[in-house]
Amino acid sequence: MTTQTLDTIASEQLDLQLDIVEDRLRQDYEGVEVHSLVERERHRFSGARIHAFVPILVERAVREFLREPAGRHRR
Repeated sequence: MTTQTLDTIASEQLDLQLDIVEDRLRQDYEGVEVHSLVERERHRFSGARIHAFVPILVERAVREFLREPAGRHRR
C-alpha cells in the first residue's frame, strides 16, 4: 500500500498543470521546442512554498521569452 503525502499530491498536480501549459504553448508556437523553456522556468520556482500560481507564472514567462526578438533573449 502506498501512502501519498500532501507534498507528493501537490507535486503530481503541478506536473499535470505544467503538462497542460506545455501543450497549450506547443499549439500556440508550432515548431518551437517549448519543453526546455517550461522546465527552465519551473526550476526558478522550485523553492517556492506555494505552488498554486507556478503554472501561470511559468506560462507568462515562456510567452514573454518567445515574444522577444531573436538575439534579445536574456536567459
